Amino acid sequence: MKRTLIGLIAFLIIMFPLRIYAEEWSELTGLLDDSLQLVKRNEDEKAVQVLQHFSEQFVIKGNEKKQEVTPDQVRVISLAYDKAKQSLAEEDVRKQVKIDNVLALQLAVDAQVSKYQPLWMEREGKVMDAFSQMEKAMKKEDTGQFQQTLNTFLHEFNIIYPSLMIALPENEVQRVNAHLSYLDEFRNVMLKTKGGQMQLGIIKGDLQKIFHTVKKDEIAPSLIWFMTITGGLILFTLTYVGWRKYKGEREKRKSNVHSKNR
Repeated sequence: MKRTLIGLIAFLIIMFPLRIYAEEWSELTGLLDDSLQLVKRNEDEKAVQVLQHFSEQFVIKGNEKKQEVTPDQVRVISLAYDKAKQSLAEEDVRKQVKIDNVLALQLAVDAQVSKYQPLWMEREGKVMDAFSQMEKAMKKEDTGQFQQTLNTFLHEFNIIYPSLMIALPENEVQRVNAHLSYLDEFRNVMLKTKGGQMQLGIIKGDLQKIFHTVKKDEIAPSLIWFMTITGGLILFTLTYVGWRKYKGEREKRKSNVHSKNR
């Protein structure tokens, strides 16, 4: 029984720092959500102040040894922060662009901590819808519409791009960058070649794979194993404690009966 309790305690000790880690980073995403709401209400100056507070807290948490943040992840988040802050400081930038830049930062920070249910996954519909419109324009061979829909797709994709740099392995990041480079370099000739249509199909397949793979891995096998073992240990412990209590009360009643019969 003692070994069982020790095992349960060990599991909880392992998971407790992970919970604290998530809670600390949720404070940062909360600040970014506040900034986002301020931008939506046209309170850009207050939004910048909140962003600055976020930056200070991010530096503090990033310097703590217990925080598992790599230099590359810090760079990605820092670039997203600079882009968001700069857009808020410029009056001629459209409101929607400001909103999207702050949102991109929020999604990137969330991707750092939310390994199994990241917020950027919720953008799948917008990204894939924009891609579908681009496909339709290509089939119609409408150059103007294709360029417009390509711009829309790139805009939607740029919102989740920082998150992908954090969430995806290096080989998938390189593949994403290769696709973006292709779209930028050959956007004016894609309609005129069969290779352009084929490449668009490859890009679509990779996009679907990114979203579906993350969905499939939303609950890691190790986490399921931990939950199963922990649940079993807790159930066993409660059952054992209840049985010991029942046994103790029964022995006590027997003792009282024997005492009265003497």
